[in-house]
Amino acid sequence: MLGFTIHIAIAKKYIEKHENEIKNEEEFIKGVIAPDMNENLDGPAVDKSKNHYGKWRKYEVTTYIDEFLKDSIIDMKKDFWKGYFLHLLTDHYFYKMYFKKEHEEIVKNNDRFYYDYDCLNKSLIERYQIHVLDNIKKYMNMFDDKPKYLTESKVIDFIEEISSMDIQDKTEIISQKGMSSL
Repeated sequence: MLGFTIHIAIAKKYIEKHENEIKNEEEFIKGVIAPDMNENLDGPAVDKSKNHYGKWRKYEVTTYIDEFLKDSIIDMKKDFWKGYFLHLLTDHYFYKMYFKKEHEEIVKNNDRFYYDYDCLNKSLIERYQIHVLDNIKKYMNMFDDKPKYLTESKVIDFIEEISSMDIQDKTEIISQKGMSSL
């Protein structure tokens, strides 16, 4: 699971970079955090595989965004579902591409990224002016320490790159060519 702070930072930058696309910022942010929450958005989800349309185990992270797009409840005209899609896209690029080596190191060391997120939270919250929602505060610690696997500069580059992607463009590509097109 990617840290809430990183997901929200990407959402905020996405809104900023794609002017007039997102009409309801609150719904978009709810969609961005929804895959990591229960349906009522009050805590971590118990079934990550279902919420992420894929395989979500301790070290196996695979999202099938094409399955998400085929789900009959999804309406990509709604900001909530655009946010949800951005979350899945972010997870895919984080684990399978951008931080693949770091993830392999985590697996090798039988570790997790949570400590790194906690070390980065304070600076990312300040940098992206993130308002931490009450229902996720308890999951966002702030440690004054260096992350073990992630670097702040690479995380910032990741936030900038993912927030620059076009949701509509990615939905069309995935719908036509599947996940292998990413």
